[in-house]
Amino acid sequence: MHTCIAGGGIAGTLFAWRLAQRSEVEHVDLLLGDDGQADATELSGGVVRAYERHAEGRRLAVASLGELLSSTVLRAWSNYRETGAVYLRAGDQVLPDELHAIEARLPGSARVATASELARLGWAGLPPGTVGVVERRAGYVNATRLRTALIADLAARANVRVVSAPASAVVVDSDGTVTVSINGRLRTYDVVVLATGAWTPSLLSANGLPAAGLRTKAIRCATYAVRGRRPVPFADETSGLYGKPVAEGRLLLGLTTEEWDIAPGHRPATDALQATAERIARTRMPWLQLGRALTTVTATDCYCDPPILALRPVAAESGAIWTFTGGSGGSIKTALAASRQAAAQLLGPRQPQHSIKGT
Repeated sequence: MHTCIAGGGIAGTLFAWRLAQRSEVEHVDLLLGDDGQADATELSGGVVRAYERHAEGRRLAVASLGELLSSTVLRAWSNYRETGAVYLRAGDQVLPDELHAIEARLPGSARVATASELARLGWAGLPPGTVGVVERRAGYVNATRLRTALIADLAARANVRVVSAPASAVVVDSDGTVTVSINGRLRTYDVVVLATGAWTPSLLSANGLPAAGLRTKAIRCATYAVRGRRPVPFADETSGLYGKPVAEGRLLLGLTTEEWDIAPGHRPATDALQATAERIARTRMPWLQLGRALTTVTATDCYCDPPILALRPVAAESGAIWTFTGGSGGSIKTALAASRQAAAQLLGPRQPQHSIKGT
């Protein structure tokens, strides 16, 4: 099988890396895209934890963190740092059941913190009934460093070609193969996978292919100078606030946006968003002295329903063009397991495991 993976973000490089290790794959072309194009990988906070609200996302996150912790190579490539993490959410009776899979793979890593315990830990202003999923084995990776290591490994393989160019045209041929235009040259493949993140919907539409169910959404966060005790990586579902410590005396803070259909490379109009994030942070973490914003970053990523990084067919009747995206800006948590699953799916029976609603 001759395969083209278009997209050099963390999803595309991991997928290409999985395929390159399979004997069924004769050749893999990895298209990195345009030089200088910042994507979600470049701006990823890199937080990895096992807990996710969506059941399938949680399964992939558990498997991904388990693989990361068991691999000295992946930990070194990604510069993994174990810090622990907290996920704040409304409490309900389902939560203990949701932690069973984490306990099975990572015994003793995750537990539920009640509202009173969260208050003792210093969290304030939380809605009544808020609980926390506290994970001991969670932490964060350097997504850019991991991608760089993966590309270096791929470039050294005889069955892989790494190309610093995008796919500008994608056409399904009458014999079921796919022709891709790369730097003005046409190349033909058995299978093409578009792991192009926020560029995926427009790339599909430009080539007359269906993009239903795939949408872009703005991501915005900032790094602040702080004093006092910094929190471990956290996500506050009750407010949309998330954050993680970065360098000494620095904290990254972001707030979930509702700005949809933002073109890649365009700055979203979210100037007021960070002021809201600052206000919530001061309420939730009164022990933290939040200083000025040092850097502000914006990006777009690809979302779908369900919000899972997964392999999805573009044209089910051909089985030759797929997308590998849709997991939103937090795909780093699930990318290891999702890429392994996607490779097995692509090389097995051509039946989708995750369909996009509306297709």
